[in-house]
Amino acid sequence: MSGKKTPTKGATVVEEKKKLLQQYKDDDGHFSLVRLIATILPIARNSPLFLRPAPLRSSEDSADSRHSNFRIADLITIMNGVCGTLSILSSARYLVLSSNLPAPPSSDALNTLYFAHLLPILGFGFDALDGKVARWSGGGSMLGQEMDSLADLISFGVAPATLAFTLGLRTPLDLVALLLFVSAGLARLARFNATVALIPSDSSGKSKYFEGLPIPSSLALTSMMAFWVKQGWYAMGKRGGADLPFGVRVLWGEKGGNGEIHLAAFIFVAWAAMMVSKTLRFLALTGLCPTDP
Repeated sequence: MSGKKTPTKGATVVEEKKKLLQQYKDDDGHFSLVRLIATILPIARNSPLFLRPAPLRSSEDSADSRHSNFRIADLITIMNGVCGTLSILSSARYLVLSSNLPAPPSSDALNTLYFAHLLPILGFGFDALDGKVARWSGGGSMLGQEMDSLADLISFGVAPATLAFTLGLRTPLDLVALLLFVSAGLARLARFNATVALIPSDSSGKSKYFEGLPIPSSLALTSMMAFWVKQGWYAMGKRGGADLPFGVRVLWGEKGGNGEIHLAAFIFVAWAAMMVSKTLRFLALTGLCPTDP
């Protein structure tokens, strides 16, 4: 019997991660995109403002560097996060524009609110595109995988919760529901990154199914809230609807106290439960869902 120990799967994964991290440390990292631009633009060759192009590498080094370089696909991923962040800021701008108005919001404020609802949808477009670009360019990067989860949390977690708050989910129990929603999205993304290697995949490397509701599905909530705005079903609605659909219930205490909750908040609670569920499985539809969670 051989005295050599066979490395466990966990040890192999750890060693692979250490290898990739070392490659990222030794590589050009974020500057590879700047070097690419400097290579393409002829004027950059004689300009001290640009870095020199990186020296040519062997095919083996080029294959390894795709795990660590800052690639165009990563820039597209950042645009997803930009859309989510701009949606949050647009919601804040709407609250500023309508904060001192007892009447329904102005057209400028309303356009800002619609724009805040549109941005997560644009973010989903970038989220779907970055995977296609990564595969077209020879593979994604280790940096891109982490950025993708962070961008998804902003665009499909924090941004919808901010929109819900903007429309009227503002009682203490409403805030608890929104915190559960964002926390579940965070847990969903972390679980996907940790277990994606265990989920069966097709020949192209895409997961065959999702365990739990993917966080981009919150676009359904964003679309629902945009419909509420169209109908005037939000705080200070233009058609006299002074509150969200389904009304408010007092669970304890007096009206206007800490025991109030909008029934619409339970939609976000149910969505949170579906995202972290381990029993619900959803097929990954090619062309409709990105490969990321």
